[in-house]
Amino acid sequence: MSLSCPLKRQAGLTTVEFALVGSVLFIILFGLIEFGRLMFTWNVLDEATRRAARLAVVCPVTASGQSFVREQGAFGGDMLPNFSAANIALTYLQEDGTTLATATENTYYIRTAVTGYQHQMLIPFFDITLDALTFETTLPAESLGVHPVAAGAPACGS
Repeated sequence: MSLSCPLKRQAGLTTVEFALVGSVLFIILFGLIEFGRLMFTWNVLDEATRRAARLAVVCPVTASGQSFVREQGAFGGDMLPNFSAANIALTYLQEDGTTLATATENTYYIRTAVTGYQHQMLIPFFDITLDALTFETTLPAESLGVHPVAAGAPACGS
């Protein structure tokens, strides 16, 4: 009888130990998974600026052309939660690379950037929202949708 008494007092001890150690283990596991998600998100945001800039240098500087560039740059809004065309900013620059261009004729560079995007981490017991880093791409202007040979060529998005 004296042997069973100490065992009865420790019957639930392993459950309590697992609850303590398991919760820390799962938080670390979810943290590692979230780090992978964060790296994927950063890669998508960087690729979105590159993609939008690549399209903007060959699409016309019109409202429909810019809308097409933003929509395609944001992958149609299907890659990341809450990431859409509204999160992509287009800037047309003059030859010095800092002054805003006023017309197609004096546009030498196009800069695209991600604006206003926040990444929600999904770690249990932690409510963490991170603002996106500065992702931007600047490329030299190419045709800007001007096709001198084919005057009737369709614009981007048509």
